[in-house]
Amino acid sequence: MGTWGVALFSDDLAADLRGEFRDLIGEGLSAPAAVDKLLTEYASSVADPDDAPVFWLALAAVQWKLGRLEERTVQSAIRVIDSGEDLERWHDPKDRKRREIVLRKLRAQLLSPPPSAKRVPRKIKSACEWGVGEVVGFRLSSHRWVLMRVIGHHSDYGGRYAVCELLDWVGESFPSSERIAALAVRFKASPRGISQFLFQEPRVKKDRSRIVRLGITSSPAQKCGGYTAFVWPHVDRQLKEIFSLA
Repeated sequence: MGTWGVALFSDDLAADLRGEFRDLIGEGLSAPAAVDKLLTEYASSVADPDDAPVFWLALAAVQWKLGRLEERTVQSAIRVIDSGEDLERWHDPKDRKRREIVLRKLRAQLLSPPPSAKRVPRKIKSACEWGVGEVVGFRLSSHRWVLMRVIGHHSDYGGRYAVCELLDWVGESFPSSERIAALAVRFKASPRGISQFLFQEPRVKKDRSRIVRLGITSSPAQKCGGYTAFVWPHVDRQLKEIFSLA
């Protein structure tokens, strides 16, 4: 999980929780039932001293906005704010001060009457049709191309997604199928290198145009497991942070 600013949802965990809570409400769950489900799914985050404050702050903020504020969540968020525990991870004094202002505003909001409950439409589930071994081209923000190969699939209440490995190639035009078959997998430059990721297909037309199914297949270099998740609109940032690609 990453953090790129002091705003409540400038954080991968917070952004994921906001989306998943909305999706669960769209599926017809009540706010308490949705929180119960998220507590189970994010048990490791709730047990983590850095992630637990983010969990409750994000849920409280999205609940208030949707008009579904739950007492358990608001009390947990107020406790986090009043205890100062969320501020402990902000070591830069300026960032800490800015985060404190964000939390102060959230506290005031949570203690004010929420809006009427908003209708949340049911999410259209992803139905990835990419086959295992299929090689897919993706255009970077620099307009160069990279190649990813499907090694498996992940299914959850949001639908079916491809899990991919990134091939060690960047170029202006696609190489031959013979060369693609010989390409190694690109790993993150770290001791526990990340080499595979869930890839969420974009819904926005301009982003969909950045993907090309090449009609080429080759054997995956690894089994599916231990992958991270690339989700829109954060895919470009994640590629840069994890694989040094832009």
